[in-house]
Amino acid sequence: MTAKDYSVQKGLPKKTTSICPECKNLIEATISEKDGKVCIDKVCPEHGSFSDVYWSDPELFLKAEKFAYDGVGLKNPMDKVSAGKQVNVTIGGKPFQMLSCTALANIDLTNRCNMRCPICFANANQSGYVYEPDYETIVQMLMMLRKEEPIKCTAVQFSGGEPTIYPRFVDVIKKSKELGFAQAQVATNGIEFAKNFDLLKASQEAGLNTIYLSFDGVSDDIYLQARDRKMFDIKLKVLENLRKLEKPPSVVLVPTVVRGVNDHQIGDIIKFAMKNSDVIRAVNFQPVAFTGRITREELSKGRFTLTDLVKAEGEQTGFTTKDDWYPVPVVAPISKLASILLGEKKVTFTTHPHCGIATYLFQDDKGKVIPMTRFIDAAKLSKGANEIADEARNARFKKLKVFKLLRLVDECIVEENLPDGMTKKKFKKFMKAIMSDKSKETLAEFSWKMMMVSGMHFMDNYNYDVERTRRCGIHYATPDLQVIPFCAYNGGPEYRAEIEKKFSIPLDEWKKKHGDEHC
Repeated sequence: MTAKDYSVQKGLPKKTTSICPECKNLIEATISEKDGKVCIDKVCPEHGSFSDVYWSDPELFLKAEKFAYDGVGLKNPMDKVSAGKQVNVTIGGKPFQMLSCTALANIDLTNRCNMRCPICFANANQSGYVYEPDYETIVQMLMMLRKEEPIKCTAVQFSGGEPTIYPRFVDVIKKSKELGFAQAQVATNGIEFAKNFDLLKASQEAGLNTIYLSFDGVSDDIYLQARDRKMFDIKLKVLENLRKLEKPPSVVLVPTVVRGVNDHQIGDIIKFAMKNSDVIRAVNFQPVAFTGRITREELSKGRFTLTDLVKAEGEQTGFTTKDDWYPVPVVAPISKLASILLGEKKVTFTTHPHCGIATYLFQDDKGKVIPMTRFIDAAKLSKGANEIADEARNARFKKLKVFKLLRLVDECIVEENLPDGMTKKKFKKFMKAIMSDKSKETLAEFSWKMMMVSGMHFMDNYNYDVERTRRCGIHYATPDLQVIPFCAYNGGPEYRAEIEKKFSIPLDEWKKKHGDEHC
């Protein structure tokens, strides 16, 4: 893994490859600063010019680029076409090599749903066909992910449609754990888990680790706009049912942020998560992607970027400033070093620096909230770990570098900014614990609450950047055993429609066999 020579060293503007929103052909794009924002501009010979906001804060944009890394890519031995070769993704008829391993795999269990949300990128219930691979096919997809090279996939998220209505949902969870996935997750609206405690319990007993719970706000007026029905009581019921379990799966709240609909509740959502941190461990905001055709005025008014999220969180909570936020690959050097010291390749988050952004919030027993970045120098830790990893690669006694890493961690702790009751020793004990399954117990021991707050902005045809797609770490597994980046599956070339049509049956045929329920 080597640092990518991004234009942060030369400043903006820079060139990249994008697509025309109309014809989907590849076209050159320029990313530059305009009117205090970072914009992506492109011209299609047939359909004219297009401009969109890429990130709304140039300073954060350039900061993020300092943490850009290329990964090792991936090989898929079960794909007959690309077996033994690096996997490519084809965009606009041209293959591009994928540069990151599968950090998280998505498997759509069905395109059926028990809701009809206007903002669903999966377009469930509207296609005219039912996509629902049988159990044996799902097992093959899981096996394929576990055979990926050079880094086996260790985390899988079952999605849809609504995955909890899949007939063998619990069996699928159980099989994923048998195959060695460290993380088995589900992305759900929560309806089934709210009304059926036995399903939730069975899922937990089968090995479900994490529930990605769609959560657009803390009042029903938001759900009426975004989901066309009241939903807040359902979210509360899911949390209530989880508390009945001895060792419940962790919850990640997933708000789809739409400007003018729920962006004013970003702070309230975070505060809700902190209040319920016994079961909620993170909030992952997802600014809406414009997967349909919209006017330029609608695009301009509706676009909400990751840096808009950072600004809104700071204004609505007072917890952070933009200095407290870092892109996902800031942690990549830690995995790189672990791979070298342990002699086996570990999953490394080498996603594009503009795909996601995050911070960690600590809350002491007096209720005071402070970002982790105030008492640990994240930039120094990332840079130092990368340097130690490069030294260790050719060192004779690699494990001696562990001591250098421990010294680095010690140097990166800003002792005077530690929360009340926290010492260097306690913090290092906690850091060790979060690398294991004892993080909850350690937090409870110190009476601390910790919440990861992040944003992941999936692309659409207007802000599409091929370089982001190549570095994507969230991949879909398909019934024909392909691996496809998230934003290529749901936007741009949009593989979703092609894959679902290929492995589906007409809706009328499904209804004859199963009735109208959930169709």
